[in-house]
Amino acid sequence: MIMSSEIDENMVWDVTTPPAIEPVSLEEFKMFARIDGNDEDSQLLSFLITARSLIEKYLNRALIEQTITLKMDSWPEKEVIELPRPPLISITAVETLNESDVATVYSSSNYYIIKNKEPGLLVLKFGVTPPQNTERYYGGYQVRYKAGYGSTSASVPNVLKDCIKQWAMTMYENRAIVEEPPAEVKALLSNYRIYYI
Repeated sequence: MIMSSEIDENMVWDVTTPPAIEPVSLEEFKMFARIDGNDEDSQLLSFLITARSLIEKYLNRALIEQTITLKMDSWPEKEVIELPRPPLISITAVETLNESDVATVYSSSNYYIIKNKEPGLLVLKFGVTPPQNTERYYGGYQVRYKAGYGSTSASVPNVLKDCIKQWAMTMYENRAIVEEPPAEVKALLSNYRIYYI
């Protein structure tokens, strides 16, 4: 499962709190796949989690609420930071870290967020001083935020839940992880995919 990605040489992110639930429940998937009995439940759940993770990786977006930590070596010169894995829900904290990983919170009164753009944006207010860190050269800045369509299965678009079911079904039929989206899934995902240049 891929849970982190390098955006550029200054930025890297990790999913630090994974989703509390999956967009597609085990019961929903078993009904979709016409599977009776409970003997394979753990394997089926694993396929569902993997399918959701692979779809998130393919789309460059979060499906269900999760916490992401973006770390930077330096604060960008621009006033706007694009936060990967939209949709953006909220920012938990902007912090600087010393060499012992002790965090100092940067005041939330210095910035605002734009959620209705993909990716979501952290925007410094006009005239404020950006976060400063003289104690650490690498990974000294971090933004912790929540991303995803919401915290419930109902918040995730149905077409994406259908894609999870179909991709998980392909893995179940092959009894193996299928890392490339099946053709019918790929076509449905095309309208949701985010490309980074």
